[in-house]
Amino acid sequence: MSEQASISKGIATRYAAALFGLAEEQGDLETLSKNVETLMKSLKDSNDLNILISSPMYTRDEQENAITSIAQKMGLNGIVTNTLSLMASKRRLFVLPIFLAVLNLSLIHI
Repeated sequence: MSEQASISKGIATRYAAALFGLAEEQGDLETLSKNVETLMKSLKDSNDLNILISSPMYTRDEQENAITSIAQKMGLNGIVTNTLSLMASKRRLFVLPIFLAVLNLSLIHI
């Protein structure tokens, strides 16, 4: 694994673990699972979403506003929406595919 891929996986894993922990504390892993499925399908189906999360052309604020609006329109719960917003504000949306894969694996094993 390349160093960049390793760093990306580490970032994604930390965010995924934090979100999983919050959802578990709230007793809402089922909703998290549905939100992960929705986001994974959207990433698969939407070229625009993939561009948003990976393009350096967007500012932090633009990414944060866009991903928050998208999450709300998708009906994602508050902790998922807030996590995506935080990731955008930290310029970490590029790890979203890995983040979702880690979460999905965690949810499968419960």
